[in-house]
This record gives sequence, structure tokens and C-alpha cells, in this order.
Amino acid sequence: MSPHSRSAAARPSPEARLAETAPQVSRYVAGLLDAYRPRYAHLRPALERLVTHGRRSPLECALPLLVHGAVAGTLEPAVPVAGAHTLWWRAANTFDDVSDGDTGARLYGGAPAAVMTAALECGYALPLRALAALPVPGPLRERLAADYLDGWTAACDGQVGDLLGTPTGTSPEEVLTVYRHKSGAVYAMAATMAARLALGADGADDPRAAAWGEFGQAVGILAQFRNDEDDLRSGQSEDLGNRTATYLLVQLLHAATGADREQALQLLGRAADSPADRRRLAAMMFAPDVLTPYRRILADVHQRAHALLDTLAPASPFTASLHRRVDDEVRTTANAYAPAGPHGAHCTLPPGPAVPPGRTRPRSGQKV
Repeated sequence: MSPHSRSAAARPSPEARLAETAPQVSRYVAGLLDAYRPRYAHLRPALERLVTHGRRSPLECALPLLVHGAVAGTLEPAVPVAGAHTLWWRAANTFDDVSDGDTGARLYGGAPAAVMTAALECGYALPLRALAALPVPGPLRERLAADYLDGWTAACDGQVGDLLGTPTGTSPEEVLTVYRHKSGAVYAMAATMAARLALGADGADDPRAAAWGEFGQAVGILAQFRNDEDDLRSGQSEDLGNRTATYLLVQLLHAATGADREQALQLLGRAADSPADRRRLAAMMFAPDVLTPYRRILADVHQRAHALLDTLAPASPFTASLHRRVDDEVRTTANAYAPAGPHGAHCTLPPGPAVPPGRTRPRSGQKV
């Protein structure tokens, strides 16, 4: 073995480097919370409870770290961005659980009202404090804060649209717009900030940061679709019980006619109180004529995400890790297929594992 080969073999893999860096995000967030003592004696314990016991989300720290690695070859400088993204998800998932009615007398081990107040600080003021303290040029620091705020506002817009939308009064195109904001904007925010930080002093105006944001948005849309399917295959179908305007449900009501549509509406009307009707309605949503346009959209978004990676960072060792994470978001029964195109090798996916009866697959991101 040549000295070069031995050196290459000795270097940790991108996944190993990610595993080594991820704990730094937790320590960084802990340091942010330490700065709240002793001045904010009531808020700090509530924040710690939320960060420790709140619902986590896939990719909450991996995506910004890997994007920074793909651009600059290093992960550690993106720890503050990953921390901000993690804090956003803790807050968003808290509001999401409350809006779904998933709370009782206690939320994450605390009083719900106190946890909700902490969630506002966790998702808004605390991340902005972290970004304001970054040791980077002023224009870049301001642009990073603007990226975060843009993501926050777009996600709020999508969440409100999701809460107010109805399955019968929403079109498939309107659902996609909600998904682009509700989940897509959050991952776009993380990818944009990580890329902008990696690009350095010139990152404030570099168009590559926006292209990375487009990649993040694609990942977020795929994650939302997977989240919808996870709920259906879990056997719980909480979205149907809540009459949430998910894409597959809206596509079913949009495509069905006559007796089929009437049956779907009757099942939806009883879904809140009838697991059997939820299962029957879910089966209708996986009919071929409903899945065809759904698969077409998934193929387009999936392909676009891979194409952006191959354009933005074709030679980086971290790009393969990002490709795998794109594919992880579509390893599901409904869309286990290989769309045509130059990225077919990335898209040949096995069906997702079945969920045993009585068990629930962990949800991907926001549930609403």
C-alpha cells in the first residue's frame, strides 16, 4: 500500500466525522442555556427541559453540518447553525404537539403553559442570540440572521395554511405550496445558512447559498411526504382523524368522482372516531390513480435534489452522505420505484419496512 493510500485509509469517513461532531451541537446548545443563569432563573430550567425532553426531528443537526462539509470540507464551524436549527425544531414540534392535542396535564414533564413560553424563546430569541454572537463579518452575520427569520416566517405561513386548510376546500397545488413553506423552508433555512457560512466573507451575496437553499427545500418537501406516509402506515392515521389536508387525501378527493368520492367523504366524516374508517380511507389513498400524480411529483423533487448536489459539490466526500439522506426520505412503500434520468442509480429504492401491529413508526418532522 502506498503512503497516499495508507493516509486515505486512515482518514475518518464522512459519517464518522459527523458522528464525532454531532455531540458538539448538544454541548453548544448547553452553553447557550448556561448563559441564561442566573439572570433568567425561571426560564432557563424550562428551556433545559424542552431541549432535553422535547420531540426531536431527523436531520435537525446533520443537514447543516453535512452541507458545510460539502462546501468547505469541515463540519465544526457549522455547529452554531446546527444548534440554531435544532432549537427551531424543538420549538416547532412543541407547538405542533399542542395544536394536535397531544398534551395532557404535563408536556415533556413540565406545565404546558410554561413549556409553550419556553418554546417561543427556544425557537426565536435564543437562536438569534447565537447567530448574533458568531465571529464573522457584520454583513455575513446580518444575512445569516435574515436567513433564519425568512425560514421562521415562511414556516409559520405554511403552518397556518395547513391548520386553516380543509381537505375539501384545498387543491393539490395549494397543499404543495403549504409543504414548500411548512417543511421545505425550514430545511432550506438550515442549508442556506450552512452554505453561506462555509462560503465565508463573500457568502452574504453568493448565489450558491440560494442554490443550497433550494436543495434544502427539496429535502424538506420529501420529508413532509414521508411524514404523511409514516402516519398512514403506522395504523394510527392521526392526520385523517384530524382532517388534515395532506397531499394524498386532497389528491384522492380531487381525482375521485361519483360514488367513490361520496364514499371517501363519508369515511372522512367518521374518521375522527373510527379507526376502521381511517383504515378504509387510507386504502383508497393508495389507489393507483391517486398515486400516479403523487409519484410524479416525488420523482421530480427527488431528482432535483440529486441534480443540485451533483452540481454544487460533485467532488466532496460529504456529497455521498447527502445523497443517502435524500434517498432516506423516499424509502417508502408508496414510492419505491426508480424514476428515469441521470440519477436513476440514486433512486432505486427498496420498499420501506412494514410497521408491526400496535407499534408506531417515529414521525419525520412536523406532524400537522
